[in-house]
Amino acid sequence: MELPNLQCKGCGSTNITFDSRTRKLICNQCGREEFYSRAALNSSGKVLYSRQNALKYFSEGSFDVALKYAHEVLNISLDYAAAMYIQAYVEDFVQGKTTALELFFDTEKTAALEYEEVRDLIRLFLYSRNYLMDYEEKVLDTILPNMQAPEDKKELCTFVDSFSANLIGKRPSMVFLTRSLVGKYAYLASYCGIPKTCFALLEAIQKNPDSPYVGNRFFLKAKTRYFYDEFVKPIGTVIEAMEEGAYKQKFLNAYLTRKRQFEADAGLGVR
Repeated sequence: MELPNLQCKGCGSTNITFDSRTRKLICNQCGREEFYSRAALNSSGKVLYSRQNALKYFSEGSFDVALKYAHEVLNISLDYAAAMYIQAYVEDFVQGKTTALELFFDTEKTAALEYEEVRDLIRLFLYSRNYLMDYEEKVLDTILPNMQAPEDKKELCTFVDSFSANLIGKRPSMVFLTRSLVGKYAYLASYCGIPKTCFALLEAIQKNPDSPYVGNRFFLKAKTRYFYDEFVKPIGTVIEAMEEGAYKQKFLNAYLTRKRQFEADAGLGVR
């Protein structure tokens, strides 16, 4: 593979061959061989140019063009996460290969990603979040381990409050709120607050389609009790986990008010 934006560090020639699998560059002029780190490759001019175009065209819905540039990235940086996501997304939602995204997330869940990879993925996840309802927890599993530095805290909060809070308000039922996801929300609430996500959860007590407030269905006693036990109470776990500060007391008071009102409306008694 010939790469015009890479050159031999020995003689300066651009007449080189590059093996993306081993990340080895061979100079066809002087014979020098050298290995490139992932960071060096990902910051090279060719990769940067193709990355920027892949994200641009993906955000505009021009998936064929985005995929073309993603392939250009992968021809050099074989496992660049954002390019792999674009490829998987197009294969899944455009070409109908319905296991592609699942395989992507299974591959990335243990990957240690570089700074720019995480930021590119965040942009892509936000662009496509309405199609990722079934993958919310996998998205969080991909991003969280790679944003654990103290300086990442604010950015992590902003991402979750843009991604998860938006999805919560669009959920067609309560089934998304698994114990595992409650645990992740609680961790995030304790770590960086996620106030918009907590607010969306509070709103869902009355607005989620399975809520007895929708259609005034409190007469369905078994379903009302199930919603209370499996949705209302777990939301309390998340709110109670919020990091200490003004937000926590405000949200906790709002939660307790809604919980008691729910108990009264459902005839459950105050707990």
